[in-house]
Amino acid sequence: MISRIYIEGVRSLSGFEREFGPGITVVHGPNGCGKTSILESIHLLAQGFSFRARDLKELIAWKGDEFLLRATFEDSGRTTARAIRVGRRSCDVRENGENLKSAAALFGSLPAVVMQPSDIELLRGAPDVRRRWLNEILCFRSKANASLLRRYGRVLQQRNKWLRDFKRGGGMAPLGGEELFGILTEQLIDLGAKLWAARLSLSKEISPIITGYYRKLSGGVDEITCAYKSSILKELDALDGAEFLDDAELDKVAAEPSVPYNISDDDSGMSEDGSVDEESLRTAFSRKLRSLEIAERSFGGTLAGPHRDDLAICIGGSEMRSSGSQGQCRCAAIAMRFAAVDVASRFLSKPILLLDDIFAELDVNRRDAVATLIREKACQVIIATPQLEEMPFKADAEIELGHK
Repeated sequence: MISRIYIEGVRSLSGFEREFGPGITVVHGPNGCGKTSILESIHLLAQGFSFRARDLKELIAWKGDEFLLRATFEDSGRTTARAIRVGRRSCDVRENGENLKSAAALFGSLPAVVMQPSDIELLRGAPDVRRRWLNEILCFRSKANASLLRRYGRVLQQRNKWLRDFKRGGGMAPLGGEELFGILTEQLIDLGAKLWAARLSLSKEISPIITGYYRKLSGGVDEITCAYKSSILKELDALDGAEFLDDAELDKVAAEPSVPYNISDDDSGMSEDGSVDEESLRTAFSRKLRSLEIAERSFGGTLAGPHRDDLAICIGGSEMRSSGSQGQCRCAAIAMRFAAVDVASRFLSKPILLLDDIFAELDVNRRDAVATLIREKACQVIIATPQLEEMPFKADAEIELGHK
């Protein structure tokens, strides 16, 4: 839990200092007074990144030169002090007085999970939104997964640059020649197989959790299915994204959620316990990249790999992205966030749960269902809302903000 925070120069907040206790704290006040900025600051100090901004400089108040955040966290009797100062051209991050390379170095020990209205994009948005969600939960499982994602990203970036330069050069091999391309491809295959194995294992774990939470939130009115979609699991057109499984395949996945899809026509890639081994994934990925080499050189980029995958969340045999109602998509998004809470609790510690005005978008029954689940999790909860009367439960503490 977070026990204390100081915020200076973050968006509209300056000189904000508060102590927090366990249980549920509600931050309320009119729009624009900084409620979400408090949640964002807590998330940044806990997770090492903002859930609203890609660049931390965006948090600096208008006409300001820098922002400063300080907080104290308590976890199993251990106290951790963190501080972040970000200027227009500088970034200083410290934990217990020790300098860290970047805010990203904070990730992996003090989890926080945020729920917000824009979470509907987890269902309605492009595949990269769901990939980011999967990757974040993957890192809850192990810090090694965070390193794996960074390494895969670097090799992918280098391989894409080689392919772009090859295309721009009219078919002439760029600096490093074909030898460099071969090395980068082998590294991508090795790292991609490791990342696939980790994601497939995660998908096997969280799919029944998501469907279970959705059932509770929807009152059992309808059911959803979750399945991991990979660019090497089905034969695809080189320039198309991963396609959804047909109704029969979806029914099979829903009936047997612990069994991954076949890797290829020749190799199932499955061991006796239903897991996917890395060697089968390497073989399938290598075969796929060989089949796409001409297309990749023409396109100027890598056309298959974990960076093109998706998580299929379907209702009634159709993807929720196109067929789900607003209420159904919001329920599924909340279910996905609660699944993240469970993974963090299992592999790290109970996360801080940050709720940004989510109850206004829910009907009475769904509000009550969310409130029940929140109480059951026994996490420290910090809620931002403009209206106290929207709360489906009584808070343990309140913080009232107003316009200056």
